[in-house]
Parts: sequence; structure tokens; C-alpha cells
Amino acid sequence: MGFKVAFMVFALMGCLVSGAIAGPQNQVVDSQFPEVNMSGGEMHQEMGQGVYTNQEGAGLSFRNESLFVIRKDTGMSPNIPLNGVRTPVNIVRGPGPAPVAGSWTLALTDVAARNLKLNLFQSGDAVFGSGELLENGAATQVTVGGTVLGDKVALFVIPAGSQNLYRLSLTLKPSGSLSGGYIFTAPGVTQPGVAFGQLVAPPEAVPQPTA
Repeated sequence: MGFKVAFMVFALMGCLVSGAIAGPQNQVVDSQFPEVNMSGGEMHQEMGQGVYTNQEGAGLSFRNESLFVIRKDTGMSPNIPLNGVRTPVNIVRGPGPAPVAGSWTLALTDVAARNLKLNLFQSGDAVFGSGELLENGAATQVTVGGTVLGDKVALFVIPAGSQNLYRLSLTLKPSGSLSGGYIFTAPGVTQPGVAFGQLVAPPEAVPQPTA
């Protein structure tokens, strides 16, 4: 009996000693984090060089990323897997609006012949101004509005005191000329025609409109 008791005591002591040597099984160990005053590039470099002994530590969760270093094409860090990453579309924009401001003369031809003298101003792609329509020796004041897209010019010319409208679709040439077609509309009338124009004075020579 005494032998059995002594054996059990020694066995219990052996278990306690081995447990103390092995240490606690569920011990929480703080991860080794990079210094807080390091830049993203420095952190990335030290992580790649294996400076940190525990490469599986939580402090190195981003060891495969270059923090604060961003790729231009994806907007993400360089080592992020590209599977499923959409690269932004590179939008190629067309040419800006051509300059059409200045003083112009245009010949309009359909079943009749008319002439336009226009003083045009421009703000971005918007065109506006005023002038006069010459027909059969009579001059009528007109207002003008329209837009420019590249070298394409769309003008709406409205004679004062009438319901008439000239809708011109023109192309600006490098030589300083305009050519294209138009539609003349009036009550009960729709008449197509052709138009040719020439720049006669640069913008700085055109009188500014008064308020």
C-alpha cells in the first residue's frame, strides 16, 4: 500500500514539473509590429528582408503589400493579387472646340440668295452673337446662338421680329472658312440650302456686345 502511494506522489510531481517546463499552452503573445514612425516603403522593405523573427505574426499581416505605395493603374498596393481587379478605362477625349469667334460673312443659297454678316463670340463650346441678314437690298437684324464640337459648328440664326429660323450645320476649315448646309424654316415653309462663309476680322476686332 505504501509503495502505491509513493508511486502516485512521484507521478503527480512529474506531471507538475513537465507542465512548468513546457509553459502554458494558451499563452497570448504580443505580435511584433513595425515602428509607428516608419514610412510605408520602409515597412515594406524591412518585411521583405526578414527583419522580424516571427514571419507569421499578426503584425506582419500586410507583409506582401507596400503600404501607402499605390499603383497608378489599379489604385491598390503593388503586391495585391490582380485577379478580379478592374483597371480603369483610359478615356481618349476628342479635340476641344475650335475657335470661331470673329466677324464672318456667309452666303446662303436655296431658291433665293441671301447674305449674313455675323459677329460671333465664344465661351468654351458655346457660340453667340448678332448681325444682319441681307436680302433683296434690305437688312434685318439677327441674333445667333449655337455650339462647337471639334471643327463642327451648329448655328441658329433668328431674324428679329419674325418666326423664321436658319439652322446651319457647318465645318470650320484651317483656311478660316466655313461651309456646310442649313435648313430655313418659316410658317408653312421648310427649305434646305447650302452655306459658305469667310472670316473677315479676328475676335479682337469685333465690337463687344453691350449689356
